[in-house]
Amino acid sequence: MKLDNDAWTKARGYYPHLPRSVEVIDCTLRDGEQAPGVAFNVVEKIALASQLVQAGVTMLDAGFPGASGADTEAMQAIRALDLPVRLGATARPLEKDIAAAELARATDVFIFMPTSDFRLAQTLRLTRTEAERRLLAGAEDAAGRGLGVNLVFEDATRADVSWLVRIIITIAAKVPIERIVLADTVGCAYPASIRHLFESIAEKIGDVASLCAHCHNDFGLATANTLASVMSGAMSITCTVNGIGERAGNADLAEVVAALTHLFGIEHSIHPSQLAALSSAVERISGIHLSAHKPVTGMNVFRHESGVHVDAMLKDSRSYEFLPAAWLSRQHEYVLGKHSGVAVVQALMNAVGIDVEAAGHATRVLDMAKLQAETRDKHAYEAAYVAHRDTQMTLLKGLDIKLLYQLEKASFNNRGDC
Repeated sequence: MKLDNDAWTKARGYYPHLPRSVEVIDCTLRDGEQAPGVAFNVVEKIALASQLVQAGVTMLDAGFPGASGADTEAMQAIRALDLPVRLGATARPLEKDIAAAELARATDVFIFMPTSDFRLAQTLRLTRTEAERRLLAGAEDAAGRGLGVNLVFEDATRADVSWLVRIIITIAAKVPIERIVLADTVGCAYPASIRHLFESIAEKIGDVASLCAHCHNDFGLATANTLASVMSGAMSITCTVNGIGERAGNADLAEVVAALTHLFGIEHSIHPSQLAALSSAVERISGIHLSAHKPVTGMNVFRHESGVHVDAMLKDSRSYEFLPAAWLSRQHEYVLGKHSGVAVVQALMNAVGIDVEAAGHATRVLDMAKLQAETRDKHAYEAAYVAHRDTQMTLLKGLDIKLLYQLEKASFNNRGDC
């Protein structure tokens, strides 16, 4: 996307570390699929990867081949398409995971490890020295296989910054590092704390490696925190389509890209005209559906009912839309309802070929609309709520352990009879 120099210049006045361009890494195929109850098959992953590249994504965090043969198969098939994209595989700093990334034909590996003392002690029972040794071994193994090395500091927002700096400098002295991914794994950061983390590390490591943000949305701050990292000089960010991911999800691709473009004037590779189609595709295959008021891609983002709003919109759409509908290849829509005014009635009548001046019925039509809206039967609302709840529970509930156990037992018995 082309820079809005005025927006960038203004933002740069507030944030002196603001870069001119940012790399957008998409994690839908890996972290997005880790949303509880979500599973993409190989065909879906290949199609989604192609659609993401068509939308301008230049780096995919495409799977965890060390934990999934299906991820290996999908990544091999994506690589065979020879798409103009770098293909990243997530891996632990273990030889078998790095080997699986190579087998999957990844170009890069995202080597992750908890870095907070809490996670090291409670999850891995490792000391800092042992964790550092493992990360270095994983990085050396990946580099030796010709893979681009990206270190993912899991739980970085609860880690000791001085120790993170030491790890980076130690490993970078022996292995070329593409990116350091600072992960707000439990979504506990806020914009000021994210800025402090990124600025503190950037000041100490210089140009040893590029910093990248990976934010989760447990407090609804993933997009804000991702943008805060950019304000602090992060050159790469990670997102997922529709913000799907573990628990409350990740930073949303469309939201982040819209803010980079229109609020900060920052250059990126994403084509906004593709965002709505991407959103719909992920809704279909994930089983997670958007709220009508979801920012940027939600149904209601460019729809207006309020009389005051519509009157102003008809005069100049910038009155109530700072984010342009045309940027997303969408259009404004005016809705007749309880809060409408005469202006929307006239606009809608004109749109269907009714001569407003000749008819002279706009005010009476408005009165009828308000009455119908206020007395509308809500049974359909209740039915829709129940249907949505039941569908969501069915699609996202996960697999039945009792059924799987019975199937496994039957399969074992059948093998024994052969």
